Amino acid sequence: MDKHEGLALGHAMADLAADNAGEVWKAEAYAVFREYAINNELFTTEEVRKANTNMPLPPDDRAWGSIVLQAKRDNIVVADSWVRATSRSVHGMVVTKWRSLIYRGAHENNNH
Repeated sequence: MDKHEGLALGHAMADLAADNAGEVWKAEAYAVFREYAINNELFTTEEVRKANTNMPLPPDDRAWGSIVLQAKRDNIVVADSWVRATSRSVHGMVVTKWRSLIYRGAHENNNH
């Protein structure tokens, strides 16, 4: 399997995990991801999850990958860099640091 096939498989598995989580979960997850992007210029998906402890857990954490892919397609985020995950469940693997394209900035956020 080459790099592109592996990436396509990963995306398919993320979409399947999100579908298994259900339409309500997907809508809620997308909303919290988008809100996080409005208020944070650089972040990981792990940080979004940790900041939203009231968010129901999907049956498979890969469901968040589908949310991020949709956010990329909607021009909410772009990949900025790579960092080591802090979550013990992913064993320090390298994850994407996202750059928000809808970040409102600290000054504007303080006016709300």
